Amino acid sequence: MATHIDISELEKAMDGLLESALVPEKWTGTLEAISRATGSEGAHILPAIGKFSPGFLTTPNLLEAFDVYFAEGWYKRDFRERGLPVALAKGIIIEHDIASEEEFRRHEFYTEFLARFGLRYSAMIAFTSGDTLLTLNLQRRIDDPPFDREEERILLSMQSKLTASAEIIRSLQAAKIDGMSEAFELSGTAAVFFDRTGHVSHLNNRAERLLNGDIRIVDRELVSASQEETGLLRRHLKAVLAGDPFLNPAVSTPVLFSRAGKAPLIIRAQALRGLPADIFAHSRAVAIITDLSERARTDGDLLRRLFALTPQEATVARLLMEGSSPRQIAEICGLSYETARGYVKKLLAKTGTQRQSQLISLLSAVKI
Repeated sequence: MATHIDISELEKAMDGLLESALVPEKWTGTLEAISRATGSEGAHILPAIGKFSPGFLTTPNLLEAFDVYFAEGWYKRDFRERGLPVALAKGIIIEHDIASEEEFRRHEFYTEFLARFGLRYSAMIAFTSGDTLLTLNLQRRIDDPPFDREEERILLSMQSKLTASAEIIRSLQAAKIDGMSEAFELSGTAAVFFDRTGHVSHLNNRAERLLNGDIRIVDRELVSASQEETGLLRRHLKAVLAGDPFLNPAVSTPVLFSRAGKAPLIIRAQALRGLPADIFAHSRAVAIITDLSERARTDGDLLRRLFALTPQEATVARLLMEGSSPRQIAEICGLSYETARGYVKKLLAKTGTQRQSQLISLLSAVKI
Protein backbone atom coordinates (compact mmCIF):
# COMPACT_ATOMS: atom_id res chain seq x y z
CA MET A 1 0.00 0.00 0.00
CA ALA A 2 1.37 3.44 -0.89
CA THR A 3 2.23 5.77 1.97
CA HIS A 4 2.56 9.52 2.10
CA ILE A 5 5.24 9.22 4.80
CA ASP A 6 8.88 9.64 3.80
CA ILE A 7 10.48 7.13 6.13
CA SER A 8 14.08 8.28 5.66
CA GLU A 9 13.11 11.90 6.29
CA LEU A 10 11.06 10.87 9.30
CA GLU A 11 14.07 9.07 10.79
CA LYS A 12 16.14 12.26 10.42
CA ALA A 13 13.36 14.32 11.96
CA MET A 14 13.11 11.94 14.91
CA ASP A 15 16.82 12.36 15.60
CA GLY A 16 15.97 16.01 16.23
CA LEU A 17 13.75 15.07 19.18
CA LEU A 18 16.65 14.32 21.51
CA GLU A 19 18.46 17.46 20.38
CA SER A 20 15.32 19.49 21.07
CA ALA A 21 15.17 18.00 24.56
CA LEU A 22 18.58 19.52 25.26
CA VAL A 23 18.06 22.71 23.24
CA PRO A 24 14.33 23.59 23.56
CA GLU A 25 14.54 26.40 21.00
CA LYS A 26 14.87 23.70 18.34
CA TRP A 27 11.37 22.28 18.95
CA THR A 28 9.74 24.36 16.21
CA GLY A 29 12.18 23.12 13.57
CA THR A 30 11.82 19.52 14.74
CA LEU A 31 8.02 19.65 14.56
CA GLU A 32 8.19 21.20 11.08
CA ALA A 33 10.51 18.40 9.93
CA ILE A 34 8.16 15.75 11.37
CA SER A 35 5.21 17.45 9.66
CA ARG A 36 6.91 17.42 6.23
CA ALA A 37 8.10 13.84 6.59
CA THR A 38 4.61 12.57 7.47
CA GLY A 39 2.81 14.42 4.66
CA SER A 40 1.07 16.66 7.19
CA GLU A 41 0.11 20.32 7.12
CA GLY A 42 1.34 20.84 10.66
CA ALA A 43 2.19 19.16 13.95
CA HIS A 44 1.64 20.00 17.58
CA ILE A 45 2.02 18.51 21.06
CA LEU A 46 -0.76 18.88 23.62
CA PRO A 47 -1.67 17.33 26.95
CA ALA A 48 -4.42 14.79 26.41
CA ILE A 49 -6.38 16.16 29.38
CA GLY A 50 -6.43 19.66 30.82
CA LYS A 51 -5.58 21.73 27.76
CA PHE A 52 -5.01 25.43 28.18
CA SER A 53 -3.16 28.18 26.40
CA PRO A 54 -0.14 28.54 26.32
CA GLY A 55 0.43 24.90 27.28
CA PHE A 56 1.33 23.45 23.89
CA LEU A 57 4.00 23.23 21.19
CA THR A 58 3.12 23.72 17.53
CA THR A 59 4.41 24.49 14.08
CA PRO A 60 3.91 28.22 13.42
CA ASN A 61 1.41 27.66 10.59
CA LEU A 62 -1.13 26.32 13.12
CA LEU A 63 -0.89 29.23 15.57
CA GLU A 64 -3.92 31.03 14.13
CA ALA A 65 -6.00 27.88 14.45
CA PHE A 66 -4.87 27.50 18.06
CA ASP A 67 -5.89 31.07 18.83
CA VAL A 68 -9.41 30.19 17.71
CA TYR A 69 -9.25 26.74 19.37
CA PHE A 70 -8.86 28.37 22.79
CA ALA A 71 -10.63 31.71 22.26
CA GLU A 72 -13.86 30.09 21.02
CA GLY A 73 -13.76 27.16 23.42
CA TRP A 74 -13.22 24.43 20.82
CA TYR A 75 -10.74 22.76 23.17
CA LYS A 76 -13.76 21.93 25.36
CA ARG A 77 -15.56 20.36 22.38
CA ASP A 78 -12.69 18.55 20.71
CA PHE A 79 -14.42 15.60 19.05
CA ARG A 80 -11.16 13.67 18.93
CA GLU A 81 -10.95 13.29 22.70
CA ARG A 82 -13.32 10.34 22.39
CA GLY A 83 -10.26 8.50 21.03
CA LEU A 84 -8.26 8.70 24.28
CA PRO A 85 -9.17 5.15 25.41
CA VAL A 86 -7.88 3.89 22.05
CA ALA A 87 -4.70 5.94 22.43
CA LEU A 88 -4.12 4.49 25.88
CA ALA A 89 -4.72 0.96 24.63
CA LYS A 90 -2.52 0.95 21.52
CA GLY A 91 -0.49 4.15 21.68
CA ILE A 92 -1.90 5.82 18.59
CA ILE A 93 -5.20 6.72 16.98
CA ILE A 94 -6.02 7.74 13.47
CA GLU A 95 -9.21 9.63 12.76
CA HIS A 96 -11.10 6.63 11.38
CA ASP A 97 -10.76 4.93 14.77
CA ILE A 98 -13.24 7.45 16.16
CA ALA A 99 -15.16 9.07 13.29
CA SER A 100 -17.11 7.94 10.25
CA GLU A 101 -17.15 9.79 6.94
CA GLU A 102 -20.63 10.98 7.86
CA GLU A 103 -19.26 12.60 11.03
CA PHE A 104 -16.44 14.22 9.07
CA ARG A 105 -19.07 15.85 6.87
CA ARG A 106 -21.50 16.86 9.61
CA HIS A 107 -19.85 17.28 13.02
CA GLU A 108 -19.29 20.93 13.99
CA PHE A 109 -15.71 20.33 15.08
CA TYR A 110 -14.82 19.47 11.47
CA THR A 111 -17.27 21.66 9.58
CA GLU A 112 -17.12 24.83 11.70
CA PHE A 113 -13.65 24.73 13.19
CA LEU A 114 -11.14 22.64 11.22
CA ALA A 115 -12.71 23.44 7.84
CA ARG A 116 -12.22 27.15 8.55
CA PHE A 117 -8.49 26.53 8.20
CA GLY A 118 -8.72 23.93 5.44
CA LEU A 119 -7.92 21.06 7.84
CA ARG A 120 -9.51 17.70 8.50
CA TYR A 121 -7.72 14.38 9.11
CA SER A 122 -5.28 13.75 11.94
CA ALA A 123 -3.27 11.10 13.73
CA MET A 124 -2.39 11.25 17.42
CA ILE A 125 0.57 9.47 18.99
CA ALA A 126 0.31 9.09 22.77
CA PHE A 127 3.33 9.29 25.06
CA THR A 128 4.01 10.22 28.66
CA SER A 129 5.92 12.91 30.50
CA GLY A 130 6.05 11.81 34.11
CA ASP A 131 2.43 11.05 34.97
CA THR A 132 1.06 13.34 32.22
CA LEU A 133 -0.34 11.87 29.02
CA LEU A 134 0.64 13.91 25.96
CA THR A 135 -0.15 13.49 22.29
CA LEU A 136 1.80 14.40 19.18
CA ASN A 137 -0.87 15.40 16.69
CA LEU A 138 -0.27 15.36 12.95
CA GLN A 139 -2.78 17.42 11.00
CA ARG A 140 -3.65 17.01 7.31
CA ARG A 141 -5.71 19.23 5.03
CA ILE A 142 -9.20 18.56 3.64
CA ASP A 143 -7.82 17.57 0.25
CA ASP A 144 -5.18 15.24 1.73
CA PRO A 145 -5.84 11.53 2.21
CA PRO A 146 -6.53 10.34 5.76
CA PHE A 147 -3.87 8.39 7.64
CA ASP A 148 -4.13 4.67 6.92
CA ARG A 149 -3.16 1.51 8.83
CA GLU A 150 0.29 1.24 7.25
CA GLU A 151 1.05 4.81 8.20
CA GLU A 152 -0.29 4.10 11.67
CA ARG A 153 2.29 1.34 12.07
CA ILE A 154 5.11 3.66 11.00
CA LEU A 155 3.98 6.48 13.26
CA LEU A 156 3.73 4.22 16.29
CA SER A 157 7.49 3.67 16.07
CA MET A 158 7.92 7.35 17.05
CA GLN A 159 6.51 6.79 20.53
CA SER A 160 9.71 5.62 22.26
CA LYS A 161 11.76 8.64 21.13
CA LEU A 162 8.98 11.02 22.11
CA THR A 163 8.90 9.52 25.60
CA ALA A 164 12.70 9.59 25.89
CA SER A 165 12.78 13.29 24.94
CA ALA A 166 10.09 14.12 27.47
CA GLU A 167 11.95 12.28 30.23
CA ILE A 168 15.21 14.09 29.46
CA ILE A 169 13.44 17.44 29.78
CA ARG A 170 11.77 16.42 33.04
CA SER A 171 15.09 15.24 34.49
CA LEU A 172 16.75 18.53 33.61
CA GLN A 173 13.79 20.41 35.08
CA ALA A 174 13.85 18.30 38.25
CA ALA A 175 17.51 19.19 38.79
CA LYS A 176 16.67 22.87 38.27
CA ILE A 177 13.79 22.68 40.76
CA ASP A 178 16.04 20.98 43.34
CA GLY A 179 18.48 23.88 43.00
CA MET A 180 15.73 26.47 43.37
CA SER A 181 14.29 24.64 46.35
CA GLU A 182 17.67 24.59 48.09
CA ALA A 183 18.16 28.31 47.40
CA PHE A 184 14.78 29.06 48.99
CA GLU A 185 15.74 26.89 51.95
CA LEU A 186 19.04 28.74 52.48
CA SER A 187 17.22 32.07 52.38
CA GLY A 188 14.75 30.89 55.03
CA THR A 189 11.83 30.79 52.59
CA ALA A 190 9.15 28.10 52.52
CA ALA A 191 8.44 27.08 48.92
CA VAL A 192 6.00 24.62 47.33
CA PHE A 193 6.22 23.72 43.63
CA PHE A 194 3.22 22.69 41.52
CA ASP A 195 2.83 20.86 38.23
CA ARG A 196 0.66 22.06 35.36
CA THR A 197 -2.48 20.63 37.00
CA GLY A 198 -1.93 22.46 40.29
CA HIS A 199 -0.75 19.37 42.16
CA VAL A 200 2.27 19.51 44.47
CA SER A 201 5.41 18.33 42.69
CA HIS A 202 8.01 19.31 45.29
CA LEU A 203 8.37 21.23 48.55
CA ASN A 204 11.39 22.25 50.57
CA ASN A 205 12.02 21.36 54.20
CA ARG A 206 10.91 24.74 55.50
CA ALA A 207 7.53 24.34 53.78
CA GLU A 208 7.21 20.78 55.03
CA ARG A 209 7.65 21.99 58.62
CA LEU A 210 4.59 24.24 58.22
CA LEU A 211 2.35 21.28 57.48
CA ASN A 212 0.13 20.21 60.36
CA GLY A 213 -3.48 19.25 60.99
CA ASP A 214 -4.72 22.54 59.53
CA ILE A 215 -2.38 22.74 56.52
CA ARG A 216 -1.59 19.46 54.78
CA ILE A 217 -1.14 17.71 51.45
CA VAL A 218 -3.97 15.39 50.43
CA ASP A 219 -3.76 13.50 47.13
CA ARG A 220 -0.92 15.84 46.11
CA GLU A 221 -3.06 18.91 46.76
CA LEU A 222 -2.15 21.59 49.30
CA VAL A 223 -5.28 22.04 51.43
CA SER A 224 -6.47 23.99 54.43
CA ALA A 225 -8.87 22.88 57.14
CA SER A 226 -11.19 25.42 55.54
CA GLN A 227 -12.80 24.31 52.28
CA GLU A 228 -13.24 27.95 51.33
CA GLU A 229 -9.51 28.64 51.69
CA THR A 230 -8.65 25.51 49.73
CA GLY A 231 -10.99 26.64 46.96
CA LEU A 232 -9.32 30.06 46.90
CA LEU A 233 -5.89 28.45 46.46
CA ARG A 234 -7.21 26.28 43.62
CA ARG A 235 -8.50 29.36 41.82
CA HIS A 236 -5.27 31.24 42.50
CA LEU A 237 -3.17 28.40 41.05
CA LYS A 238 -5.47 27.97 38.07
CA ALA A 239 -5.20 31.67 37.25
CA VAL A 240 -1.41 31.67 37.66
CA LEU A 241 -0.98 28.58 35.48
CA ALA A 242 -3.29 29.98 32.80
CA GLY A 243 -1.03 33.02 32.56
CA ASP A 244 -3.57 35.86 32.46
CA PRO A 245 -2.36 38.29 35.18
CA PHE A 246 -4.03 41.35 33.63
CA LEU A 247 -7.41 39.70 33.08
CA ASN A 248 -7.74 37.70 36.28
CA PRO A 249 -7.26 39.36 39.69
CA ALA A 250 -6.88 35.91 41.27
CA VAL A 251 -3.34 35.87 39.87
CA SER A 252 -2.11 38.74 42.03
CA THR A 253 -4.26 38.12 45.10
CA PRO A 254 -2.49 35.89 47.64
CA VAL A 255 -4.37 33.33 49.70
CA LEU A 256 -4.65 33.23 53.47
CA PHE A 257 -4.55 29.80 55.18
CA SER A 258 -5.69 30.02 58.82
CA ARG A 259 -4.28 27.84 61.61
CA ALA A 260 -5.86 27.07 64.99
CA GLY A 261 -3.98 28.84 67.77
CA LYS A 262 -1.37 30.23 65.35
CA ALA A 263 -0.97 33.15 62.99
CA PRO A 264 -2.14 32.35 59.45
CA LEU A 265 0.01 31.68 56.41
CA ILE A 266 0.04 33.78 53.24
CA ILE A 267 0.49 31.78 50.03
CA ARG A 268 1.56 33.55 46.83
CA ALA A 269 2.09 31.55 43.64
CA GLN A 270 3.84 32.58 40.44
CA ALA A 271 4.43 30.78 37.17
CA LEU A 272 7.82 29.34 36.29
CA ARG A 273 8.74 30.46 32.79
CA GLY A 274 11.70 30.30 30.47
CA LEU A 275 11.48 27.14 28.39
CA PRO A 276 9.72 26.82 25.02
CA ALA A 277 9.00 23.23 26.04
CA ASP A 278 7.14 24.09 29.26
CA ILE A 279 4.59 21.45 28.35
CA PHE A 280 7.06 18.79 29.60
CA ALA A 281 8.00 20.70 32.74
CA HIS A 282 8.43 18.95 36.06
CA SER A 283 6.91 22.03 37.76
CA ARG A 284 5.01 24.99 36.34
CA ALA A 285 4.54 27.21 39.39
CA VAL A 286 6.05 27.92 42.78
CA ALA A 287 4.25 29.23 45.84
CA ILE A 288 6.08 31.20 48.50
CA ILE A 289 4.59 30.73 51.98
CA THR A 290 4.89 33.53 54.51
CA ASP A 291 4.36 32.65 58.16
CA LEU A 292 2.68 35.67 59.76
CA SER A 293 4.10 34.72 63.15
CA GLU A 294 7.39 36.12 61.83
CA ARG A 295 7.32 39.90 62.03
CA ALA A 296 8.11 42.01 58.97
CA ARG A 297 7.23 45.32 57.30
CA THR A 298 3.60 45.95 56.57
CA ASP A 299 1.98 46.44 53.16
CA GLY A 300 -1.32 48.34 53.55
CA ASP A 301 -2.70 47.28 50.17
CA LEU A 302 -1.97 43.64 50.98
CA LEU A 303 -3.74 44.05 54.32
CA ARG A 304 -6.86 45.30 52.56
CA ARG A 305 -6.87 42.39 50.12
CA LEU A 306 -6.11 39.68 52.65
CA PHE A 307 -8.63 40.72 55.28
CA ALA A 308 -11.21 42.48 53.07
CA LEU A 309 -10.72 45.78 54.89
CA THR A 310 -12.43 48.99 53.89
CA PRO A 311 -10.16 52.03 53.33
CA GLN A 312 -11.16 53.43 56.75
CA GLU A 313 -10.50 50.09 58.46
CA ALA A 314 -7.09 49.92 56.78
CA THR A 315 -6.30 53.43 58.07
CA VAL A 316 -7.26 52.43 61.61
CA ALA A 317 -5.14 49.27 61.28
CA ARG A 318 -2.11 51.29 60.15
CA LEU A 319 -2.50 53.73 63.06
CA LEU A 320 -2.78 50.87 65.54
CA MET A 321 0.45 49.36 64.20
CA GLU A 322 2.15 52.74 64.55
CA GLY A 323 1.29 52.76 68.25
CA SER A 324 -1.83 54.94 68.36
CA SER A 325 -4.54 54.12 70.87
CA PRO A 326 -8.23 54.04 69.85
CA ARG A 327 -8.73 57.43 71.51
CA GLN A 328 -5.78 58.91 69.59
CA ILE A 329 -7.11 57.36 66.36
CA ALA A 330 -10.46 59.05 66.98
CA GLU A 331 -8.73 62.42 67.26
CA ILE A 332 -6.51 61.85 64.18
CA CYS A 333 -9.40 60.69 61.98
CA GLY A 334 -12.03 63.08 63.33
CA LEU A 335 -14.15 60.22 64.70
CA SER A 336 -15.94 59.71 67.97
CA TYR A 337 -14.22 57.43 70.45
CA GLU A 338 -17.02 54.86 70.15
CA THR A 339 -16.73 54.87 66.35
CA ALA A 340 -12.97 54.30 66.55
CA ARG A 341 -13.54 51.44 69.01
CA GLY A 342 -16.11 50.04 66.60
CA TYR A 343 -13.51 49.92 63.84
CA VAL A 344 -11.11 48.09 66.15
CA LYS A 345 -13.82 45.52 66.90
CA LYS A 346 -14.43 45.05 63.16
CA LEU A 347 -10.69 44.48 62.65
CA LEU A 348 -10.68 41.87 65.43
CA ALA A 349 -13.60 40.06 63.78
CA LYS A 350 -12.14 40.18 60.27
CA THR A 351 -8.71 38.92 61.35
CA GLY A 352 -9.97 36.29 63.78
CA THR A 353 -8.09 37.76 66.74
CA GLN A 354 -9.45 38.28 70.26
CA ARG A 355 -7.28 41.03 71.73
CA GLN A 356 -5.85 44.28 70.41
CA SER A 357 -2.30 43.06 71.09
CA GLN A 358 -2.91 39.96 68.94
CA LEU A 359 -4.38 42.14 66.22
CA ILE A 360 -1.37 44.46 66.13
CA SER A 361 1.03 41.50 66.12
CA LEU A 362 -0.79 39.86 63.22
CA LEU A 363 -1.15 43.00 61.10
CA SER A 364 2.48 43.99 61.65
CA ALA A 365 3.66 40.61 60.41
CA VAL A 366 2.36 40.95 56.85
CA LYS A 367 5.36 41.06 54.46
CA ILE A 368 5.60 43.27 51.39
